[in-house]
Amino acid sequence: MPPVSLHEWFEALQSARSSNELRVIAARLSNQLGFEHFAYALKIAVPLTQQNHHVFSGFPEGWQRRYVESDYFTIDPVLHETANGLLPVIWQDRHFKGERCGEFWEDARSHGVCHGLSLPVREKPGLSGVFSLARDRALEHQGPELAALLGNVQMFAILLHEAVCRVELQGRLPDASVQLTARERECLQWTGDGKTAWEIGQILQISERTAVFHLNNCVSKLGAANRIQAVVRAMSLGLL
Repeated sequence: MPPVSLHEWFEALQSARSSNELRVIAARLSNQLGFEHFAYALKIAVPLTQQNHHVFSGFPEGWQRRYVESDYFTIDPVLHETANGLLPVIWQDRHFKGERCGEFWEDARSHGVCHGLSLPVREKPGLSGVFSLARDRALEHQGPELAALLGNVQMFAILLHEAVCRVELQGRLPDASVQLTARERECLQWTGDGKTAWEIGQILQISERTAVFHLNNCVSKLGAANRIQAVVRAMSLGLL
């Protein structure tokens, strides 16, 4: 594996101003790490609605189309493992047991996506990312060399995650200085659990009108279009 430069990664990602620029940088730096393909998915946890994802990929176009057409997102075992853990996942046959997973794995290999690793990134509540690298030849790294590779990939994943959040969420999330009162947080938390203003009033022993007042304050403070978006933004800022 050729030497890598943390300073180069940082400078390149910090200078990016669009998803396309990030995609080009990610492809170049992934190649520097010894991989032909990469993918990054940013997931925004949205209570009560379909979760929102921002994905950009350097995987073969045929595989990307196949992945979407076959709804592989719902069965991808690596995504499931990274969603429930914090450690890097090196792709192994044991991850792809079962009929549909076996089909998924064979399909991926037929497109040259044979060996790789994935890392979860959870740096902010409500925001999580998964960064994957893949190639057509086996990972031969062992011991200290493997640890060095995983360390480099993890650092790159964190820097990329920060850059994606900055580019994709710019203007959508309020400044981190926003503060909510204890009552506003309570109302917003119950909204995230699917409660109406009337139900929140019953739970907190306040009037429906008072609950609406607090929720409207949350929407205004967070610069949101509605209550659900306010919940998402509050989660992203660690306010809930």
